Amino acid sequence: MSGVRQRRMLANYLEVGTLPAFVLMGAGFTELNESPSAQTASKRYINDKSSSQSIVGYEWSTPFTTDQIKAQEVIEFICNIGEKQLTGPDAEARYVMVNLDKLAAEATPNVFEARLMKVAIEVSDFGDEDGEMTAEGNLLGNGDIVLGTFSTETKTFTATI
Repeated sequence: MSGVRQRRMLANYLEVGTLPAFVLMGAGFTELNESPSAQTASKRYINDKSSSQSIVGYEWSTPFTTDQIKAQEVIEFICNIGEKQLTGPDAEARYVMVNLDKLAAEATPNVFEARLMKVAIEVSDFGDEDGEMTAEGNLLGNGDIVLGTFSTETKTFTATI
């Protein structure tokens, strides 16, 4: 179907390592879907038959499934959280979603519109797919998103005001 946005046009990066750097979540990942999960409020006024509804927040998450390719730094980072049952700040990182089909306003090469957020990394399952190990879980939103740009060349995020 022509005109439908391709999944490969959304690049996902997680900040990992002892010297934190954004690493592409690509090879090994078989699922990485975004679930905004809008939270709603409802109120019915005495002169109305129907309720008035509004969006009051979000409970954002991204379910993931990945093959355990330990040579992939980002997969090693995620699996380490589950294997060592890390909690709190040890199970958190910054996460960037980069729209590769939306160049930044200044049209600088390799700089695209992006969203950054802090996430808690929930590893819920280490599975077996025909003898090959997998990992499943969720990236759980921890605060509000920050809009900005991301350079795929330098792997840096710049917030827009």
